[in-house]
Amino acid sequence: MSLNQDRRDEFGVLLRTLRRDGGLTQEDLAERSGSSVRSIREMERGRVRSPQRRTAALLADALALDGTERARFLDLARTVRYPSTHLAGGATVPAPEPPAGVGVPAAGEPSGPDAVVPGEQPATVRPSELPAAVPDLTGRSGELATLRAMTSDIVAGRTDTTALVVLHGPPGIGKTSLTVAAGHRLSASFVDGQLFVDLSSATATSVGPETAAVAPDRAATTGPGRLDPADALAALLRSLGLPDSRVPVSLAERSGLFRTLTRDRRLLVVLDNATDEAQVRPLLPSGRHCLVLVTSRRPLTGLAGAVRVALGVLDPAEGRQLLTSIVGTDRVAAGPAAADQLVRLCGRLPLAIRIAGNRLATRPGWTVSHLVAQLRDQRRRLTVLTAGDLGVRSAFEVSYRQLDPATAAAFRRASLIPGADFDAGLVAAAAGSDEESATEAAEDLVDAGLLLSLGDRYRFHDLVRLYAYERLAGDETPEQRAVAHDRMVSWLLRRTEQAGAMFDPGAGRSTDRMPATRTGSPFEDHRAAGGWLDRESGNWAAALRDAARQGWHADVVRVGRALHWYSDATSHRHSWDEIFSLGVTAARALGSVRDEAVLLNFLGWARYYCRDRNSDGLAALERALELARRIGDRREEAWALTYSASIFVRSGRAVFAVDSSRQAVALFRQVGYELGEACAANVQGTALGALGRYAEAAELHRDVLEFYRRGSGLSSTGAMIAQAATMMCLGSDLAGEQIWSEAAGEYARARALFRQCAATFGEASAAYWHGVALRALGDVEAAAEQLRQALALFVAVPSPWWEARTLHVLAALADGDPVRVAEARLLRRRALDRCGELDAPEAHSLRATLLRELAD
Repeated sequence: MSLNQDRRDEFGVLLRTLRRDGGLTQEDLAERSGSSVRSIREMERGRVRSPQRRTAALLADALALDGTERARFLDLARTVRYPSTHLAGGATVPAPEPPAGVGVPAAGEPSGPDAVVPGEQPATVRPSELPAAVPDLTGRSGELATLRAMTSDIVAGRTDTTALVVLHGPPGIGKTSLTVAAGHRLSASFVDGQLFVDLSSATATSVGPETAAVAPDRAATTGPGRLDPADALAALLRSLGLPDSRVPVSLAERSGLFRTLTRDRRLLVVLDNATDEAQVRPLLPSGRHCLVLVTSRRPLTGLAGAVRVALGVLDPAEGRQLLTSIVGTDRVAAGPAAADQLVRLCGRLPLAIRIAGNRLATRPGWTVSHLVAQLRDQRRRLTVLTAGDLGVRSAFEVSYRQLDPATAAAFRRASLIPGADFDAGLVAAAAGSDEESATEAAEDLVDAGLLLSLGDRYRFHDLVRLYAYERLAGDETPEQRAVAHDRMVSWLLRRTEQAGAMFDPGAGRSTDRMPATRTGSPFEDHRAAGGWLDRESGNWAAALRDAARQGWHADVVRVGRALHWYSDATSHRHSWDEIFSLGVTAARALGSVRDEAVLLNFLGWARYYCRDRNSDGLAALERALELARRIGDRREEAWALTYSASIFVRSGRAVFAVDSSRQAVALFRQVGYELGEACAANVQGTALGALGRYAEAAELHRDVLEFYRRGSGLSSTGAMIAQAATMMCLGSDLAGEQIWSEAAGEYARARALFRQCAATFGEASAAYWHGVALRALGDVEAAAEQLRQALALFVAVPSPWWEARTLHVLAALADGDPVRVAEARLLRRRALDRCGELDAPEAHSLRATLLRELAD
């Protein structure tokens, strides 16, 4: 047994002993610490890497540890975490205990402002993931010169340099070969490494340039070939040294973390076989010294600031040169006309010429004319020009033919599942079986090597998924495939609706905003429902998009409405603006004005609160208000006024906010909706506070807080988030009255509740304002620590506006120390960069302030 395993076992025994001494079950400890029951169980058994510093601290808090007992617990967790360094390719080398202040802070030390999460940073890894370059790249000298020039500008630090290149053209044009060859030639300029992701795969696996050019093109026509950006980011984060345990769940969190890790590095990033802009945007690094090369069949015109390099076919001379480099001068010279004809029949596509050349090279008895005769038959041409994964397909074929019919059907139809991983319930939906049979089939597929097991979930290897889809196309009729697909999508939508309904006040009963689900809920409570929605987000979100494309408008509306209160509890975890926008479009298609008003209100909230798009949010809310008044729906009118008031406060129009929120309170009171009245009163108090009427605001907020504590009908998670949000409002009122110690207390209590609910944005906001309050109390060190933690959380969300604000306050703290002048300047520059991503009046104001301060 390794030393590290001994330490894991020791840590597991200690964790189990402390938990039992505290009279806690594994479920109790999981709920208190924000971990999963499975994680607690596996840590106690010594089966997984011990927790990172922040997780260990949360466990210590949940166990009520202090003094030497707490120190022992955290020290043991820390010694297990750093036994070795994992390289991108999977190799492991011994690594010494990191000294304090280097890479990972020592136990008990505060993290720096650039920490990924409080107190943690990944091991430093220099990835080198470029596949081997083809030795005979032909042509493309102009494109290579363009890339060299851009690299020189990046190395020189020219701020106007575009660091994003899209190389586009049809399949087989040689995009990957050119990009990989260019990457090798430019790699010396990117000293922190080279990253490579094939975006056409079902998992992020580096492949050689020829395979990367062949298999993805075939995948695009024969099966699902789009790698989810979240999966690509997970692979990139691991390549940069982040352990699996620290890879966030959501796409937004992974993207923010990737930008943080790449901000100060010199990296070459190759994103191969991109499908669309949405797949690329989350994968773009933030560093000024990074070059990103994207290959795609489309020019991806939606990517702002990109240089586009269109690749065309080789000219006849270049085509002959490529063929000659593969088969030799003598064979081409023996039949020059045939060689030219071969190049023409290959369409002058580099990939086709390469495959034809390889066939000739491995068959020395063939003349060029012989292969040309085969290529003339159009019915056989693509077969003759097929290469790459034939041997892999044969290996899969052996396992597939050994499956019983039910398991084989589950295997084929599971390839329809859109997400990277899935559970047996979704396999059952796709296969048309019960869950018990689907579980048996999935386990049989694991045994056969055709599925990977992830605890109680499953995942395809990318090539196996392609093979499964091929078998689906070959072994089932189009009608059978359509039935399986629609059955799976319907199941996902129904289950999503049922899960969302568990968050609704008075779940299971019909309400005006959310009709009761048509069937009994399979979820015991909202926690189980939320866990399912989080785990299956890649699947249900894709199903919702699919339903929208197919015109299932009633389903899209129903699911969109069902998700409202879940969205309120997970505001920055999913793409709510997209989800509610689909609902609005569907409602319009149905001609349902009331549904449209409801979903416009949801959309307006998502735009301003989740995306900081105040103007767009207000536009949606104005339309919702117009529709609600037209049909006499006072409740939706009140919601539109409430949300609009929040935007007015944000944009410095507090007088309008007071008027709007007062109207909303009155309307909610008229229809007897106490929960809505409390929400509107909260906003009214905030508006009064913005006008300096702090005592009135505090009185309102205390009344609202008491309402939530009495019982609002919200789920326990929703009620805690509502209480925490109101505590934040009350803290602001107290801060306005200069009662800083009480304000700090409210912010601290709010943060604890947000953390308990895994509401990252709320926790970040509470940490920020707590830091501001501590600064006003004169506790500069404690204030800086809170602000650093807030910054790490805002980066993880991500929220550029709040990142900028936090950096600005940290810079002001650094101003007080003459030794930290350079640090303060750097923080302001980083804040200025974040402001550059925003188009809002408050962002422009902060940007002007930063420019003025940097000029002083």
